[in-house]
Amino acid sequence: MRILVTGSKGLIGRAVVHRLEAGGGGVPVCEVIGFDIADGDDILDGEALTRAARGCDAIVHLAALLGRPGESRSEIMTVNVTGTWNVLVAAQAAGVGRVVNFSSVNALGIFSGNGVPDYLPIDDAHPARATTAYGISKRLGEEMCRCFTLASGIATICIRPPWVCDAAMMQAELARRAADTAAEWSPFWEYGAWIDVGDLAEAVAAALRCPDPGHVTALVVAADMASDSPARELARRLLPSVAWRGAEDAAALVRCEVAHEVLGWVPTTRWPGRKPNR
Repeated sequence: MRILVTGSKGLIGRAVVHRLEAGGGGVPVCEVIGFDIADGDDILDGEALTRAARGCDAIVHLAALLGRPGESRSEIMTVNVTGTWNVLVAAQAAGVGRVVNFSSVNALGIFSGNGVPDYLPIDDAHPARATTAYGISKRLGEEMCRCFTLASGIATICIRPPWVCDAAMMQAELARRAADTAAEWSPFWEYGAWIDVGDLAEAVAAALRCPDPGHVTALVVAADMASDSPARELARRLLPSVAWRGAEDAAALVRCEVAHEVLGWVPTTRWPGRKPNR
C-alpha cells in the first residue's frame, strides 16, 4: 500500500509512519509519502496535496493547528477546515480508497474545561457542541467527511483521540501529579482520558485494514484512566450532578465501542500502577 500522511513529522505522525512502514497485523508494509509543514509542505496548497496523493491507496490526515497560544481563531479555522477540504479533494482526484481523518475529543465541546457531559461514561453517541475555534474546526471536518463520503463513495474514518502521550510524557505527568495531588483535575478535568501514541498508531492501522465502513466517527481512548482512583469514585466527587450510565466498576469514563466494533481496534497500554477494574 502507498499511503500519504499529512503532519508526518509530529508526535503522532512519526508513530503512524513507523507503524505503517513496519507492516504486520493485517497491514502490509506500506510506502509512506510524508507531507509536513516542516518540509515546506502546506495543506493549504491544494495542488501540492493532489500531486502527493497520486498513486496512493489511502490518506491519513493529521496536519492541523492545535489552538496553541499565538494561533488566531481565523488561522485555526482556515488551516483546519480548508486544509481538510483540500485533503478530501486530493483524495477524490487521485482515486484514493479511504481517508483517515484526525479529529479530536474537543469536537464534543466538553473537554479542556469547555463544558460538562450530559452523562458518564462518555460514549460515541454523546452530542457534539464545540464552542472553541479548534473544537468547531474539528467538528466541521467530521461533517465535511460525512458529506464527502455520501457524494463520492470514498470511505472516511474520523478518529477522536484525547490527550496523546509517549513514555516520556507519561513520566513527566506522573512527576507533575506527585508534586501536586490536585494536578489531575486542576485547572480542569479531562475525565482521565488518554491514549498512548503507539496504540493510536495501531488505531490508524486498524482504520486502514477494516472493511469499508462508509463514514464513521470514533472515540479512540485507552481502556483505563490516567488516574489511581476508581472511575465511579472520581465521577461522584468531581461531577456529582452528571447522570451515571455505566457499570459501578467501570475502568474508564470515556468509552470507544465504535473503534472496537467497526475498526476492530483494542488498546494495549495501561496507565502505570493502575490496577485492573479500577
